[in-house]
Amino acid sequence: MNRRLLAVPALACAVLAVAGCTSRTHGTANPALATGTTGSETTTRSTADTAPHVPHPLNVTAITSDACATLDATGRSSLGLGEGEPRTTGNGPSCTFQETADPGNQIDVTTVTANKNGLQDVYDTRANDAYWGETQSYGYPGVYAAAVDDRKNGKCGLFVAVTDQLVVNILVQYDHGDGASDPCSVAAKFGEIMVRTLGA
Repeated sequence: MNRRLLAVPALACAVLAVAGCTSRTHGTANPALATGTTGSETTTRSTADTAPHVPHPLNVTAITSDACATLDATGRSSLGLGEGEPRTTGNGPSCTFQETADPGNQIDVTTVTANKNGLQDVYDTRANDAYWGETQSYGYPGVYAAAVDDRKNGKCGLFVAVTDQLVVNILVQYDHGDGASDPCSVAAKFGEIMVRTLGA
């Protein structure tokens, strides 16, 4: 089956809906673009500072240009994933990892460089989400969120803060196996392995 990623501009919702048609078409979950500055400059947030802060900023140099660097070979192997296919989107560098045993299962990862306020941007637009759940990935704050609740169909969106200015969006889209019935557990495992990889 020809699997094609749907590129949709991020507007005013924390996570964009995944579009569907007769053959399954995948989308990318992305938070809204926010106004801000980079580096040590002060950023402007639309609401109060409500998102938890990261305990220690991770080394994100590699993933700000290549989202496939979110996992190393050991991490990919533990998740049964092949080498990622890098892409460039308006929200930042992205990567599609397909399961080695079943390419019908894939994980799309986006380093959301278009936003400058990290997890706070996701909190600011939470009213647009169909589901919302705070979590942690190996001690780093995260949120399960998406504009459409498609978890029963093998899709789960997870945002993980890797610095206070940067989040990584993990979108699990599994057609088969245990991950299809519990996609958020796959996202959680990916997030934990990613944090360990970046912290190594």
